[in-house]
Amino acid sequence: MTELIHIRETCRLCGSPDIALSVPLASVPIVSPNVGTETGAGGERITRVVAPLDTYLCGDCGLIQLVHVVDPALIYRNYRYRTAVSLGLVEHFRGLAQAVMGRIALKPGDHVVEFGSNDGTLLRNFKEAGARVTGIDPAEGIAAEASAAGIPTHADFFTERLARDIAASDGPARAILSNNATANIDDLGEILRGVAALLAPAGVFVFETQYALDVFERTLLDVIYHEHISCFSVTPVVKAFRKFGLEVFDAERIATKGGSIRFWVRRADGPWPIAPMVGELLALEDKVGLHDRAYHARFAARVQELKDGLHALIDGARKEGGKIAAYGTSVGSAALIHQFEIESVLDMLFDDSPFKDVLEGPGYELPVHHGDKLEEINPALTVILAWRYADPITAKHQAYMDGGGVFVLPLPEISTEP
Repeated sequence: MTELIHIRETCRLCGSPDIALSVPLASVPIVSPNVGTETGAGGERITRVVAPLDTYLCGDCGLIQLVHVVDPALIYRNYRYRTAVSLGLVEHFRGLAQAVMGRIALKPGDHVVEFGSNDGTLLRNFKEAGARVTGIDPAEGIAAEASAAGIPTHADFFTERLARDIAASDGPARAILSNNATANIDDLGEILRGVAALLAPAGVFVFETQYALDVFERTLLDVIYHEHISCFSVTPVVKAFRKFGLEVFDAERIATKGGSIRFWVRRADGPWPIAPMVGELLALEDKVGLHDRAYHARFAARVQELKDGLHALIDGARKEGGKIAAYGTSVGSAALIHQFEIESVLDMLFDDSPFKDVLEGPGYELPVHHGDKLEEINPALTVILAWRYADPITAKHQAYMDGGGVFVLPLPEISTEP
């Protein structure tokens, strides 16, 4: 099944061949719980196929990236994830829309485009304010649903050609948006040429993505998987975007997904001055050594420490004859199962919004139960893989803890409740 995976030999942002292994990580299945396809063209099960998740560092621009790239059509044409199911994301997108509209003084009739628009949650805010909106998303089913709900959406990948077609038919965009999608795209040059072709002279390209500094400082291991093939920081973005006539004029650290960054980009001759925060973050990244190999080696050692600590707790519960469960079946949660190497010691999984009844992988088939079944099944120890939602999960299952059940949080530190 090598045709489903290709190995990149140059940096996907600046094109440099100077890329080197920085953090060795466990291989994970190429098909995550977000993906609606479980069989290949010949009917073979592809849930068992794994690919390395090692991160690489570009010696020229500093981009942190994966080089093992899964066929995007396999991942995204039948994508299951919808924005509206993520706790707090609808409200976050409302705030983002207000920030963009206020900063560029968006007027009724202005054109707003989003690639990776999913179910249209973000664009709906702009439409309600009178803007003309265009969505772009390769998930065919989700794109059709969004269009039917009033957010016209192209069921396609964003390319320079599509950008030029949209500009010709609907006019240039005052705002181009991408939220947690830019990191999922292999050919970033194609994307930036598309942005340059579609962006109005006084337009902005605003994209949010995981911030590499937060990923490393906070050990956000669950955001590293085959959908997220780039981990952005300010240094490589500022350096590489200039080659496309684009310039970062602001960067904001935001709290979503444990630590993200919002880039504000204009044409090189655009009207907005460069905010002080751009220089401040460039200096911070340099000070901590974010783009140095030694910094990455320390992150790898930290991952090993967490894995050892988690296995010690699991081994203790196992020796007493207890069942071991995990809570969370999202793509990030599924990736953690492999990074912590606990697939062989888990008996079951729980999730409040499960996509599947069984989570399959190489050598295992784990039953997935709704979270409401936790007290009934009563495992001795439950690892909260969806650790960002630990507070509502533990609050909902106080009876489980009162009965002797133990929750374990694996990130950002190993801890137990109660």
